[in-house]
Amino acid sequence: MANVASQRSKLIEDALGIRYTLPDVFFEFIGMLEMLWMTDMFDALMFVPTALLVISHERPWRVVSRLLLAWGLASLIRITTVAITSVPDPRPSCQYVEGNVFTAFTLHRCGDAIYSGHTLIFVVCAMVWTSFAPKNLVGRVLTTCAWGLCIAGSLIVIANRAHYTIDVLLAWYIAPGAWYTVAWFWYWHVTKKGRLLRIEFPVEVGRHRDKDTPEMCQHRRVQLGLMRDGTPYDPVAMYLNIMRGEEGGELSPALEERECSIPNAPINEKSSSPEADLSGSSVGLKDESCIVISEDFDADDHQPGSSSRDRSQP
Repeated sequence: MANVASQRSKLIEDALGIRYTLPDVFFEFIGMLEMLWMTDMFDALMFVPTALLVISHERPWRVVSRLLLAWGLASLIRITTVAITSVPDPRPSCQYVEGNVFTAFTLHRCGDAIYSGHTLIFVVCAMVWTSFAPKNLVGRVLTTCAWGLCIAGSLIVIANRAHYTIDVLLAWYIAPGAWYTVAWFWYWHVTKKGRLLRIEFPVEVGRHRDKDTPEMCQHRRVQLGLMRDGTPYDPVAMYLNIMRGEEGGELSPALEERECSIPNAPINEKSSSPEADLSGSSVGLKDESCIVISEDFDADDHQPGSSSRDRSQP
């Protein structure tokens, strides 16, 4: 589509007879540079440290998935905008694409404007540092440096007249939007439904870091509504499983009818004891008519027996 935009951009020069540049406020305050290689250098300065962060992260596939999905979504949006509205290129030394748009290739082509792909890389990499950098002083310093490089790279793009200021601003608006859209979709339609949990929790469901306590992991599972094995939590099915263990594998007719109405009820499974069905969960048998669900753990100050709250359901 950038090649299409380049050919359409040439129509403007042919109609005017001169190479025209649109008025831009930042062009009036930032002097012009003839060092286009610096835009690619800032791509490397952002991408290489981000790649090292991904490799060293405790859940690298989760970071890679978020990065590629957000980058892909923003790039898809760029495909729909770059050739829709053609504008004269701000860089006098750019080259027009001629010939077949599917086979022709020009490194610094004209018309590849709305919006800035270089700035998109800058901002997405900075978002990776914001979301996944270590939560300590070193991580905060590196994240601040990443955003500083992101701003400097954006100014370099404008100074080299590789893009108009509006192209850079659109990248700044769209990249965080794509990042948080992917995060929202992943949470509600992947994690909450127990899908691709090997990417989200490669070691144990609910465990983000090796140093996480069992209480923190359990608290996350309660929030997500997941059991330790990643299956969605179904309290009624669990209660029926407990009662089956109590009755030696047989349920009363009323409970049998109730079990048949539950899609995920373990009808053909028998539990040798209530504890066997509740391993790794926060549910325990209190008496024959209720179960106790321990939740609302304080992830930081939890003390066994003091910061959990039992809620009984008849």
